[in-house]
Amino acid sequence: MKSHLKIALTSGGMYESLYARIPEFERATGVTVAVEFAGTHPELNAHLAALDPVPYHLVSTHTKYAPSQLRFLAPIEGFDTSDFFPTVLDLAKIGGVLYGIPRNIDLRLLHYRTDIIETPPTTWDELVAVAKRVAHAPEQYGFVFTGIESGLFGTFFELAESAGAPIFPPSLLPELNNDGGRWALNVLRELYSSGTAPQALAGWHYDEVHAFFRAGSVAMVLDWPGYYASYRDPSSLVRDRIQVARMPAGPSGRTCCYAGAHTFALTQAGADSEEAHELLRFLTAPEQQAIEVRQGAVAVRRSVMLTHRQTMQGDEAHRLALLEYSIEHDLLIPPKLSYYPQIESVIWRTVRAAMTGTTPIADALVEIERKIEECVTNAA
Repeated sequence: MKSHLKIALTSGGMYESLYARIPEFERATGVTVAVEFAGTHPELNAHLAALDPVPYHLVSTHTKYAPSQLRFLAPIEGFDTSDFFPTVLDLAKIGGVLYGIPRNIDLRLLHYRTDIIETPPTTWDELVAVAKRVAHAPEQYGFVFTGIESGLFGTFFELAESAGAPIFPPSLLPELNNDGGRWALNVLRELYSSGTAPQALAGWHYDEVHAFFRAGSVAMVLDWPGYYASYRDPSSLVRDRIQVARMPAGPSGRTCCYAGAHTFALTQAGADSEEAHELLRFLTAPEQQAIEVRQGAVAVRRSVMLTHRQTMQGDEAHRLALLEYSIEHDLLIPPKLSYYPQIESVIWRTVRAAMTGTTPIADALVEIERKIEECVTNAA
């Protein structure tokens, strides 16, 4: 009888090329793999949280979410990690124990249209001014961003931290009700209320934002590496008129790039399955990672990065250099908290309400601080 593995995956345009390789694993091993759930990370998180026990052998997760999933994740043992960058492996460790194998390191760059913008903005205030100047809605918008869930929270996280208003200070009690917090929410409101960004983005996830820029409808976007090949694809309307730049800096002069690593993890149900271990090795092997790097992802294996760096020229070399510089200087890593997904879930709605004008900014900052403090207190 064939062995049968059940898995749950994060879905979306930047993830699918790797999953298309799973039939090759099945042919080579005789193991059948059933993708029994696929959804966005918030959807996957909610799905897994509702299960007891979790029946899957392997799941997609992320270094910011894994600490909330320890009840069903299993430590990774006996896996050859010598080819992986140690700093990325550290992101996947909780209490010094490895709970997932990275598939990439995820961080954003500013993507801009070279036929509209000659010199990219270097600060958020400049970005707002440039976006307003070049916007000619509804035919052409200035800037677009994710308006819901973890994407919106992440942008607010970057803005607040770059303005000196920490969401996760050492005390874990936010310090947002100040000039920095007000500036961060004002940036989002100004972009949204001025018509610089489309009103529909209040319901957009990553794929919708990516498609909007790809269709030539907006001048600038902050986007993730895995989408880059799609922008350069012959069917993309911006394929020959885009360039990338470092993320903009905030009022404090700090550039913050919300980041982490997507991983594959074994569950307790899969920990004793050699077939599950074999699938984990397959999904994170150099051959598979090379596929994702061609899509634009940042390699987490040294051998793959070396090969990639040797073949890059022109715009591709420039983009890789920017990504490497940002990894060294700009990363904003969420703390490893069991209640981190809860914070994202309860905060983004308040941020969106402030962005759309439904809630006054002053009230939103008080509400955000109160909700985070509740999460901290309840977890104590």
